Amino acid sequence: MKVKIHRTWLEHDGFVKVERASLQFEKFNGEMSQEIVRHRYYRSDAVAVMIIDPDSRRVLLIRQFRYAVHANCGDGWLTECVAGMMEPGEEPLEVARREVHEETGLRLKSAAPLISYFFAPGGCSNQVHLFLGEVEDPGRPVGLAGLAHEGEEILAEWIPLTQALRMIEDGRIIDGKTIIGLMLLKRKLKRNEE
Repeated sequence: MKVKIHRTWLEHDGFVKVERASLQFEKFNGEMSQEIVRHRYYRSDAVAVMIIDPDSRRVLLIRQFRYAVHANCGDGWLTECVAGMMEPGEEPLEVARREVHEETGLRLKSAAPLISYFFAPGGCSNQVHLFLGEVEDPGRPVGLAGLAHEGEEILAEWIPLTQALRMIEDGRIIDGKTIIGLMLLKRKLKRNEE
């Protein structure tokens, strides 16, 4: 299908960029649509890691403050899987290793891609690359972590997988990448048991 871009321009060029585009697209009947305006919010792709200790069936999750959530609907403290943004030239696995260490103090032993998906394709260009990972020493204590110079205050904790799944059901885990990661992990473990 064809897309004709008439004009694009940046409405905001900061930590995030907002592009405005005037365009037409080919409709299912083969005709071109009327000229429309769409926005694209973009920044780099994200990498997330659902960490599991397969022996104890625990997952390593973090709690951190998210202003956008606070401003929208709550206290802002979210329970999430480890995640971070890709820098130019980085590979997703490289980011996974860096973020696991920064946010938990542990080292990633292994990681396998679970899925890559668009965060919000109606207006955002970035993708999330989600891995399933194991750390080198799951018995090592975890706790406060994060980068002070980035204003991070992160609490890492091991949570039984069954409890984490209940936390989705009762609304204590509301982060999309974490929900996707936990559900894919649950399905993978179920397949392995069959």
